[in-house]
Amino acid sequence: DFARTLAPNTGRGSDHAWGGNYMMFGGSVRGRQIVGTYPDVLTDDGDNVIFRGRMVPTTSWDAVFFPLAEWAGATADDFKYICPNQDRFPESHFIDVG
Repeated sequence: DFARTLAPNTGRGSDHAWGGNYMMFGGSVRGRQIVGTYPDVLTDDGDNVIFRGRMVPTTSWDAVFFPLAEWAGATADDFKYICPNQDRFPESHFIDVG
């Protein structure tokens, strides 16, 4: 499922937002972990909230998909296409699968 805003729209529903949830399954998965930072404040006063409950994620898609692509056998040349924003983040931002 894609992310939704925290605040309702005029039709009492919610609108598209950024972020999402991921679940990983498999024998080698180190479980019982939450990756990223859960926000302290969920109102419009929160540091990560732009407006109407739209929050900026603390973990990028690249941080999640980089190790999955690596596990699937992607080469160093493939990463510029798979994770085009990887150079915008420090190496510590990416999930360590080692």
